[in-house]
Amino acid sequence: MRRLEVVEIVEYKSEGHPDTLTDLIVESCATFLDVYYKQNYGSILHYNVDKALFLSGDCDIFYGGGKVNKIPTFILGGQITNLDQELSSELQKVIRITAKRYLPKLPDIEVEIKASSPIQNLVAISMGEQILANDTSFGVGYYPFSEYEQRVFSIKKDLEKLRKGQRIPIGESFKIMLSPKTICISAPLYAQKVQGKKEYGEYKKGIEKQLSKYGCIIFNPDFERGFPYLTLCGSSVECGDDGQVGRSNRYNGLITSSRPMTIEAYHGKNNRNHVGKLYQNLALKKAKEIYEKTGEYTEVILVSKIGRPLEDFEMYVNHGREICRV
Repeated sequence: MRRLEVVEIVEYKSEGHPDTLTDLIVESCATFLDVYYKQNYGSILHYNVDKALFLSGDCDIFYGGGKVNKIPTFILGGQITNLDQELSSELQKVIRITAKRYLPKLPDIEVEIKASSPIQNLVAISMGEQILANDTSFGVGYYPFSEYEQRVFSIKKDLEKLRKGQRIPIGESFKIMLSPKTICISAPLYAQKVQGKKEYGEYKKGIEKQLSKYGCIIFNPDFERGFPYLTLCGSSVECGDDGQVGRSNRYNGLITSSRPMTIEAYHGKNNRNHVGKLYQNLALKKAKEIYEKTGEYTEVILVSKIGRPLEDFEMYVNHGREICRV
């Protein structure tokens, strides 16, 4: 059996993180468009809303509170068929509702719809009875998850429990970065609930102690340099941190640059025929199926061609390699 030596780095961004939140918002838009087109046109017309930016606002934040100077702005791009004032207005509602769902303390956001009309070949592809691929792309999946990846999932669960319990006032946005030496966690604490440097330091030590079973935990490393990570709404999108589609977790829920992965954004793509989305799902399923039959680590890559039936793909499989961390 071959041994593949890799330095494994695993990253995770929570739902309140600006990048993840941007992904979740465009996915809500995609789900809404499926329903809207079926109700108004009888079938799903062409759309791809996988291009979006969540531009941060501006705040003054300090121990004990702060004030909002400028609210964030969400800009939705991509292509939307028959985008009129009614549909634009409905999408703006979806965007605001989704942002509020994940960041209930976010006061408000500005919304701009900048999507364009689709080109004719994609319109034609979407209107046929047979479902055809609307892009030349590929999807990647692998199974099983490594020890490091499973550890990040466990840390995520523990952080969510701490956040929901609010014994330690963690915001909705947090990021985990696991390397062979350390586990760095970045998460803002609610400014309204931290009255000074001493209290912040106690919370920091408390989190590091509670999660120490997973390894060497470093929580908000900038604190020692005089920069406490604080928040008013729960996320850094309020000040200093923008969000962009495709910069958060892959379809499998992690960012795993040491593993095979596609840079294709999963969220916001057409649910009916965008292979950049559908094949990520299918590749993971096939990798799991092969692993369950062989017991060997498996990677699957599926490649499409625009205009071809969804089931007409090239499939490549790597398996039987033992992963050895260095």
